[in-house]
Amino acid sequence: MSTQVGSSPAQAYPAQRKPRVVRNVMSNWGAYVLGTGINFFMSPFVVRHLGNTEYGVWTLILALTGYLGLLDLGVRGAVTRYVAKFHAEADHKRASNVASSAMVIFSSAGLVAILGSVILAAFVVGHLKIPAQYLTASRVVLVLAGLSVATSLVNGVFGGILVGLQRFDITNSIEIGISLLRAATIVLALYEGYGIVMLATIQLGFNLLRWVANIGLARHFYRELRIGLSEADRAGVKLIFSFSAFSFLLHVSGSLIYASDNVVIGAFLPVTAVTFYVIGGNLIEYTRTLLSGISQTMTPLASSVEAQKDWSQVQRIVLFSSRAGTMTVLPIAITFILRGRTFIGLWMGAQYAHTSGTVLLILSLTLLFWPANSVTSGSLLGMSKHRPLVPALLAEGVCNLALSILLVRGSLGILGVAWGTAIPSLATSLLFWPWYIRRTLGIHPLTYMKSAWIRPAVAIVPFVLGTYAIEHYWPADHLLVFFSQVLITLPLAAAGYWLLCLDQGHREDYSQKFSHLFERVFARG
Repeated sequence: MSTQVGSSPAQAYPAQRKPRVVRNVMSNWGAYVLGTGINFFMSPFVVRHLGNTEYGVWTLILALTGYLGLLDLGVRGAVTRYVAKFHAEADHKRASNVASSAMVIFSSAGLVAILGSVILAAFVVGHLKIPAQYLTASRVVLVLAGLSVATSLVNGVFGGILVGLQRFDITNSIEIGISLLRAATIVLALYEGYGIVMLATIQLGFNLLRWVANIGLARHFYRELRIGLSEADRAGVKLIFSFSAFSFLLHVSGSLIYASDNVVIGAFLPVTAVTFYVIGGNLIEYTRTLLSGISQTMTPLASSVEAQKDWSQVQRIVLFSSRAGTMTVLPIAITFILRGRTFIGLWMGAQYAHTSGTVLLILSLTLLFWPANSVTSGSLLGMSKHRPLVPALLAEGVCNLALSILLVRGSLGILGVAWGTAIPSLATSLLFWPWYIRRTLGIHPLTYMKSAWIRPAVAIVPFVLGTYAIEHYWPADHLLVFFSQVLITLPLAAAGYWLLCLDQGHREDYSQKFSHLFERVFARG
């Protein structure tokens, strides 16, 4: 029995309509700001109510089930790509074939995820440094988390359809609503004294709600699409994996790099150490998510420019966008390095300031170079030049895991895990990326390093000096004061960027846009 999934009428959503880039980017940023704000206020609340041990157990279980997310296999990205392509060509039969084949893959992967969670609960949890009183709850949470992963996998078909139709505004609206409701539910549950089993139940419930919402919206926006076993075949599966294989390997490398740290800590140190590590690590993850708003927009842009065979324009876009990535993240990285301990002390509590702040400082070193490469990778993906990235990033992931295990067993503890993550990242950024960009784009390594790293580094010096002076001569005693101090120093970064990171043409263009904006504001006033 097939399920019909809808699209808006052709006149309302024509196939040749240009992507609403500004709307999509703004909705991405809006969802990011809200999600980060919720996490910012929820983190100390959850830690206080659960305690270091139970919160460490919760984080460790999520890290374990995070590996089950690899069962996505890059298929959702393939759904997005081919639904967008076939919808634009009005080839609804092939779009139905891809979506149905993806549903078969995801349904099978979901069953594997559930089975994997049961195996982890039965045979792995007992070997981690989890206190005996939390073992039963940990096993229940693992199975519930496995069900959540299975739900998310199957939902990937419908979420991929909406993204393929470039309805980022819709998907982000769903995410915003669910995030608000989930946060309120978690607050109520913790106030009532519930623990991690209830948190896992809430997570599963809202994943089911997201799935139902995406089914209804996909049905509305693509009525010609039909999903069912009769629409799936081997050719559709083969087409999906021809695109998703390398994306899957990139996801594997990302999991080795970013998801293994908590598991390593849970295997060798008391589970409370996970809490201290994840406080600093989550801030790095929030920053990485911030940059995705830029890197995601580079993929279609690079594709369109490459199609015009304008290679010099591709090089200019890569050089400026990589610099923009560094400019975006550098003030955050400098603040973390110079004032991270103060921030964590005000945010989470004084007991976390030194250890979690040091973890944040070490991991922030990767933010000095990674943003430019991340944005560039979005361009390379748009030009189908991302395949050689796989062995390099897999090597980084393996080195990360091995070095973290080696260092955590010494006297460094969780700081060893942080260094195990930072050292391979810095080596990949400084050694591999300039060489690879020269090979693929013909940009000389010195040209790339000057544009992506050196110019922003020189421009940020006034901000560094101002931040250092404030930290030593005007210590913050409240988060509101801390954020006010950051706002005071940001104009120093903006001035440096304006003078040293923007070319004359960019400055004239932005000056004209600002002038027009002020004119409209005053005219309305």
